[in-house]
Amino acid sequence: MSSTRTATVSIRLTPETKRQLDVLAKSTDRSVNYLVSDAISIYVQEQHRQFESIRRGFAEIEAGHYIPHEAMKAWLLSLGSERELPAPQCVCGKSHDEPGQ
Repeated sequence: MSSTRTATVSIRLTPETKRQLDVLAKSTDRSVNYLVSDAISIYVQEQHRQFESIRRGFAEIEAGHYIPHEAMKAWLLSLGSERELPAPQCVCGKSHDEPGQ
């Protein structure tokens, strides 16, 4: 049986947030500690996912794979009009329809 290591963190909450947290804990039959730990874990995972997505986006730009803002804006504004523009292309000239291209 492996033991789970944890770290203690102290946070400050407004009285109203603490009250709501207590109500939620009681309603869900969970401890306040469980709810806070779960919320922080989800938040950290989401922030990491967003950071990695942004990092990959910057890497694509540096590699020359992007669509200029004005081309994308013109295309989006044309959608649904009588003069829809074709979808803009990557500045590298290649099609990137498939993941990994």
